[in-house]
Amino acid sequence: MYYWEIGARLPEPPLAFTIKLKHNGEWIEYKRLYCGFDIETTNVNENDRHLAFMYHWQFCIASGTDGFVMMGRTWPEFLDFMDQLRARYDLNENNRLICWIANAGFEFQFIRKYFDWDPEDFFAREERHPLKMRSGGFEFHEALTISGGSLAQLAKDYTLTQKLKGDLDFSIPRNSSTLLTDQEQDYCINDVVILAEWSRFIFDNYIIKDKRIPLTKTGILRSETRMQLEADKGRSGAAAYRQLIYEAFPDEETYDTWFKYLFRGGYVHSNCLMSGFTIHGADGYDITSSYPKEMLFEAEYPLTPFVKCDFDPELLRTKCCIMTVRFKDIRRRWSHSLESKSKVIEIKSSKQTPIVYDNGRIAQAGSLTVMITSVDWELYNLFYTWAGVEILDFYIAEKGFLPLFIRKMLAKYYKLKAQLKKAGKQDTPEYIIAKQKCNSYFGMLITRIELSKITYDNLRKDWDVADKALDFNEEIKSAFLLPQWGIFVTALGRRSLLTVTAAITEAIGDGSGDDGAGVIYNDTDSIKVYDPSGKAREIIERYNGQIEAKRAAARLTSPEFDGLGQYDFEAHYDRFKTLGAKRYLTEEHGKVKATIAGLPKQSILKAEGDPFELFDMDGMLLDADVSLKKTISYNDEPSEAYVNGELMHEESSAGIYDISFTMNLDKAYYAIITAGLTERVKKYGD
Repeated sequence: MYYWEIGARLPEPPLAFTIKLKHNGEWIEYKRLYCGFDIETTNVNENDRHLAFMYHWQFCIASGTDGFVMMGRTWPEFLDFMDQLRARYDLNENNRLICWIANAGFEFQFIRKYFDWDPEDFFAREERHPLKMRSGGFEFHEALTISGGSLAQLAKDYTLTQKLKGDLDFSIPRNSSTLLTDQEQDYCINDVVILAEWSRFIFDNYIIKDKRIPLTKTGILRSETRMQLEADKGRSGAAAYRQLIYEAFPDEETYDTWFKYLFRGGYVHSNCLMSGFTIHGADGYDITSSYPKEMLFEAEYPLTPFVKCDFDPELLRTKCCIMTVRFKDIRRRWSHSLESKSKVIEIKSSKQTPIVYDNGRIAQAGSLTVMITSVDWELYNLFYTWAGVEILDFYIAEKGFLPLFIRKMLAKYYKLKAQLKKAGKQDTPEYIIAKQKCNSYFGMLITRIELSKITYDNLRKDWDVADKALDFNEEIKSAFLLPQWGIFVTALGRRSLLTVTAAITEAIGDGSGDDGAGVIYNDTDSIKVYDPSGKAREIIERYNGQIEAKRAAARLTSPEFDGLGQYDFEAHYDRFKTLGAKRYLTEEHGKVKATIAGLPKQSILKAEGDPFELFDMDGMLLDADVSLKKTISYNDEPSEAYVNGELMHEESSAGIYDISFTMNLDKAYYAIITAGLTERVKKYGD
């Protein structure tokens, strides 16, 4: 790879082969060239405005054998370079060049007013975050939505060239004349060479094979799964299958209601009796690939349309059920609260049972109305007691395994991942792809149908969001997956987590017993427990034996599936402390790790003092220079500022700046924790 200095004339470009792809019924020719675009910006805080100005751009274009990186310092230079590319390759709407950007939302904010964007070739998942945008023959695509994580992670997983870290100090103000050192220049070059190598990877693995350009990880998997459906059933069989899916799909009102009240994600919660203080000697257990296990092992998925019927307890065992239930004087059995406040249809107090919230979950209520599945009903019976119950609505569907073509694809990638791991190839793109596809299957099942359309208006140079722009009935005609499957995956995942949590709690207590033992924290597929007796390990071993029997019943007997869905011992923590969902610290062999929602993992470790003392229920404040937390300010109007004596200008921009982090506990949750701590002091001393 070689490059020309700033201001040099465009060199002889690489030889370009083409590939034809069908788009909206027309054949489009794409240059088989590998391109990446990136910019460097300097931030200016002026009169409480967070401004940013581009001072360096870089563009890599390569073929299989050669290429170059062109760099410039101003937008006129960049636009001139793009004109030269357009002329060299005769680029137009039918003859295109794909260019990859790491985080398209950022770069687009700077370039959006310099191009006319085709509204029919513009895709954004949300305002200010385009994934694909085209102007004439230039088609820009975002990389990180497909790869996941950061550009550094993308490079680690997929490319030979690696991102240089710490070689460009972003705190230094720079203008278009500021000289960059060789080291700083290399930083800029590597960023776009990585994207060019990523482009080659995408061409080789997806564009040439699938004859389509991927937009998201889920989109790639969806395309492959569709092809597996047709391979298994043939074209006519696939059409008949889609008709069955169409008939079982909920109508629009039901669909919205299900996602509002029925769909629940993973269970994430801390035991209020064991929060707010440091626990010495906790154990961590994780389920190996929880959601893949639920999809491969369990035969509890609705396979027919849901029909309304009268409630019959026997149907809870033999059918998949969805029901709206009103509980009277409902109370939790232990210090674990199950239901999320956000999923409640109606809640009231009674004289006997006032409402009590436990960090966003329902500890008790006089009346509680919820929509739940038959799997959730099992969990309610484990974690709550009530004085009365009324079934307001009851729907049933036949149940069984997920369709074979889905399980076949998931099993293939899980097996491949296990084989590559056993061979020590965890750092290869093949392993990363297999792992991501395993993890993305649940996401594919639960992807929401989005009826609004987000576009960019060239005349106003602004975003447009049209609600209900698409027709729900038309969108589901091409569906080959049911949303109820995703709903039941998470329900089954919660059951795998919470049945074990309940068994452990029955055996050792909920933190209120003589030895203070109990499950401290749950997070989707993991349990943290304080268990001096060792009974939790015995319970988990019994559970793992049951899962092994299910694996055999599902005929997944290859050794690659050993341990799938079973609990694995994660770690013994010298210290553990939680202050609620997604808020906890661990210490193992002197190494402290932090999981605090909204806060970079390393920031609390930068602060002075013991992190376990800083992480306090009375609140925590980390200044901007410590928090490592950043936010972005979008400037949609033209802005100007002097940077090192040069007047810099942007038509639109995005400034990134450091912010402080504040953590406070909800008042009701604080009161619950305080009461629990008071009881502990009485029992065990301070």
